[in-house]
Amino acid sequence: MYKGLKLFFLVLCLSMAAVSQAPRQRLEIHIKDTNGMAIPGAEVTLTLGGVGMRSAVSNDAGVAVIDNVADTDYRASVSAKGFADTIRDVSVNGSLLVTLDVVLSPGEIAETVNVTAERRQVSSEETTAPVSVLDREQIDRKAVNTIGDVFRSLPGTSSVNEGGFQVRPRIRGFDSNRVLVLVDGERLNNSRTATAQSGVELGLVDTGSVESIEVVRGSGSVLYGTDAMAGTVNIITRDTPLRRDAGFHFGADLDTFYSSNENGRRGTASVTGASKYFAFRVSQSLERFGNYKTGRPGTVFLNDFRTAGGAITNDGEVQNSQTHGGNTRAIGRFFVNDKSSLKFSYDRRRESNIGSAGLVGTFTGFFPFSDRDKFSGRYDTVAINKYLQRVSVSGFYQKQQRDFTNILTVPPVLPFFPGIYQRSETITNTRTTGFDVQTDWLLGKRNNLIAGASYFRDNNNDRRTVISASTPTSATQRITNTKSVPDAHLANIAAFAQDEFRVNNRLMLTGGFRFDNFKTVSAPTTGFALPNLTPSQVAFLGIGGLASGMNVTNNAVTGDAGAIYKIDRHFTLSGRVGRSFRTPNIFELFFSDSGSIANSFQVGNSRLKPETGTNVDTSLKFKSEHFVGSFTFFHNSYKNLLATVPAADAAGTPIFITGSGARVYQTQNIDRATIQGFEGEFEAPFKIHLGYLTPNGNVSYLRGDDTAKHEPLNFISPLRTNVGVRWNNFGKAYFFDYNVRIATTQRRLSNSFLAPVNQGGNGGPEPGYVVHDMSGGYYFRKNDRYNFSINLGVSNLFNRAYSEQFTFAPARGRSFTIGTTWQIK
Repeated sequence: MYKGLKLFFLVLCLSMAAVSQAPRQRLEIHIKDTNGMAIPGAEVTLTLGGVGMRSAVSNDAGVAVIDNVADTDYRASVSAKGFADTIRDVSVNGSLLVTLDVVLSPGEIAETVNVTAERRQVSSEETTAPVSVLDREQIDRKAVNTIGDVFRSLPGTSSVNEGGFQVRPRIRGFDSNRVLVLVDGERLNNSRTATAQSGVELGLVDTGSVESIEVVRGSGSVLYGTDAMAGTVNIITRDTPLRRDAGFHFGADLDTFYSSNENGRRGTASVTGASKYFAFRVSQSLERFGNYKTGRPGTVFLNDFRTAGGAITNDGEVQNSQTHGGNTRAIGRFFVNDKSSLKFSYDRRRESNIGSAGLVGTFTGFFPFSDRDKFSGRYDTVAINKYLQRVSVSGFYQKQQRDFTNILTVPPVLPFFPGIYQRSETITNTRTTGFDVQTDWLLGKRNNLIAGASYFRDNNNDRRTVISASTPTSATQRITNTKSVPDAHLANIAAFAQDEFRVNNRLMLTGGFRFDNFKTVSAPTTGFALPNLTPSQVAFLGIGGLASGMNVTNNAVTGDAGAIYKIDRHFTLSGRVGRSFRTPNIFELFFSDSGSIANSFQVGNSRLKPETGTNVDTSLKFKSEHFVGSFTFFHNSYKNLLATVPAADAAGTPIFITGSGARVYQTQNIDRATIQGFEGEFEAPFKIHLGYLTPNGNVSYLRGDDTAKHEPLNFISPLRTNVGVRWNNFGKAYFFDYNVRIATTQRRLSNSFLAPVNQGGNGGPEPGYVVHDMSGGYYFRKNDRYNFSINLGVSNLFNRAYSEQFTFAPARGRSFTIGTTWQIK
């Protein structure tokens, strides 16, 4: 194997040397409008294999010139103020001068491009997966406190939790570890995070560092493996500037954001530089968000939001919803030659005093800190020969460390009851090492193949300290140090391939497969012990080896197939069927400690099987110069879903801990479910006297069924609609947005969920809501080097008191926001 790797890198280096000696050519892009008039100031970005290579701006004659272009095929993205973005393919075929004519249509409709759905740069019409893409300008317009807020208005998605840090995505009814979150294509998920009570912390990614967000709805298991069951979110961060032909060019930018509701502040400052051989970006951000206020202060919230004990003050302040933090980033990119680059980056995220909105009173929970450190490197080389179009090799090391503290306080009633005070602090430390190798092949003019391998390993250790007493000031306190999870690691190695075959100009077929091997190993760990159970109960539960160490292995084989058919120049029909899976993680396999339910104890289960699904998507898309729309129907079937349930022995007798009498719970593969529905979205710009008026919106419908219990599936938002209108002047210097979010009441719920609150239920159907948002702004650009923008907004315009569905904390009330961007390119 070692000799094979040496030969591979030798061939790679020789091919790099060969392309560096290729003849240099000139590319001219002639840009005009539909009337044949030249468009000056249009920006052209040249990409190769999805990697940004060069950029240029058109002159007064509408011509953008890029010199010293190597002989290969490129993709050119063209954008100009007041015109729809356009993408064109261009082949530099040996001529010393290559010209490309581009006609831009006036309006707002752009060709959406993403890299997540197919692991390469494709437009929305070239993929069978439904995709939503938000660029930096759209994120600024939405005036979000945290990345998770964007999921409130995208088709097929909603959000979980509230506050400035803990908002997470829910896609097609699933959240937590059933949604895979990537940062620049690398996993943010880790295998220590609990699926039922927690999830991926999007707050670990600085909002100010985000360039775009790509959301793929549906299975992504073939390309990304475990966790990509309901969808895949790829957060793409700001990169270095592109390569420059001559000299060294510096730049800088400053982004600020303020939200009046919680007195929230965020600022990010960056310095950039680029030359022919090297480029860099260094940035620092700081943020501080206080407790937010819910809508219509002074009204009664206790029944609506199920909070008590001072969680919401008389003026509507939601206690324990604050967060403070900062982020440091440094990126350096070396240009080996015209087709190869080497990138290194470091990301340091620090968040402290993170509250859990409304979780205060008898039981208070918060995160004293949640930190992330990440080192990564990537090598890209493209156009190696006429078959091998790209080789990308990346690796990263990531450390996530957080402290979750909860405090239980029951006041004394003397002389009969001395009171209860218990402070529990759990610190988890998860270190992830991963690498990814991807090759892109052009096998003839009609066949594109992506193949590669990936590996990651999560190493975890944690510790728990519990302080018990009658009251916080008691002179006598009992301190215990335990571990809920033994020291353990989960490792995954996988191989994948995805093929795209163009039968003709109208029909394209796609298909792929993936093989994964997982090994989860726990070690004998001081402080980790099994509860007091009988030998027969231990054997029945399968936990006999938990304390002494266990080795759990499982494999997964997944595949998908799809087709895209262009009916005519306006309509495109697509469909795909795929398999998805999620392997049981360290928490589900090994966690053994007091449960979240009073007087309960949860134990691990090493016999868990992976969750699996069969996912079907069909879409119809329409696109013209004045309207774009899509409609998607999906049907997803899942089996072996994990759920934590009361444990019973072979005779059906409930299992209790000897001595304490605590009921034993265990995670098991017991559920089967079906989730189906549709998603539609549209955008239609109209030319009016002062600019373009663009009605837009989306609608999503979900229906979920627990087919094991023959009852409705809970935590499903039935019908969600987002409609709005946007206005831009012809120069795209001014804009105005008005949006309405509508969620209908969910009555289709299980009987246990509909039960009264005092019986552990929801107390009735899940309420719907209508929320209005408004924003506007101004963009100033000079010589395409100096940019300034200001965004003003009002969220929850009418200060409505409501909560996002299946979120047990109230949503933010009205907030006035202001964001600015100052940039020197």
